Amino acid sequence: MKKLTKMNILGFKSLKNKTIVCLILIHSTLAQAYVPDISFVLKKASGTTGRKIIQIEQEVTFKVGEEEAKVDETWLIEGDKNLKLSAVGKNFYKDSIKLNYLYNGKNKTYFNGKNKVINLVSLDFFQRYLFIRSQNSFINYLKDLNIPAQDSSHIKLSRADGVISFLIGQPSAQNLNPQVWIGQDDFVVRKIRSPSAAEISLSQITSFPKDIFIAKAQTITWQNAAPMTVQIKIKKIDVNAGGSITAFYPQNLDLPSEMTFSNKTPLTAVIEEFYSRFR
Repeated sequence: MKKLTKMNILGFKSLKNKTIVCLILIHSTLAQAYVPDISFVLKKASGTTGRKIIQIEQEVTFKVGEEEAKVDETWLIEGDKNLKLSAVGKNFYKDSIKLNYLYNGKNKTYFNGKNKVINLVSLDFFQRYLFIRSQNSFINYLKDLNIPAQDSSHIKLSRADGVISFLIGQPSAQNLNPQVWIGQDDFVVRKIRSPSAAEISLSQITSFPKDIFIAKAQTITWQNAAPMTVQIKIKKIDVNAGGSITAFYPQNLDLPSEMTFSNKTPLTAVIEEFYSRFR
């Protein structure tokens, strides 16, 4: 009788363990079922950036050791295809940094003295990813980042900015692969990792009328000889700035871009790298 009792107990424990495993598997399967296709997520995300011209005023802070510099930026944004930037240094750097860049599609236009320069936009230029206004554009940008945008095996639940997000991209093991995090509830871009492994973290998401969501705080990090970090704080947003598409025509750009430093320091090197890679 004792042996039978022990066998019953062992059988019950075995059944209990199998039941727990089955429940875990069922829960895991159900959790996976709630992850939609990438195309659905991208379509929803492209509906969070508005349809009119937006103007943003923000402050960029650079810090290396005890050195610090601040730059005021004014952005005029018609979407991911047309953006305009004016940047001016503050305090000690007010005469050292005066930039006027125009972005049309994949081109960046500016004046170096009297010479017009047209370059391809860097893959680290993340500003356009925050204002993508169509699903097809989003798919094309992800392809540029070497992210398989139409393979739904490369989407899963993760966390970014402390919220549950859809992580799109190939898993990162030894290497940090390009990935994009999009909020599960609001479908707003929360984090971006570029092919260079630079990361843009977005926080303080603020909603505006007509389905416009903007991150009022941004942190950009990348690895050089040492880890680099740049902080951005948005000071003013006009989601209905007005104006017309002609403001983004390259032929209407006439202000020069100048960045000159009397003394070269590790800080000025970071500023130069930021505006060549991320702007």
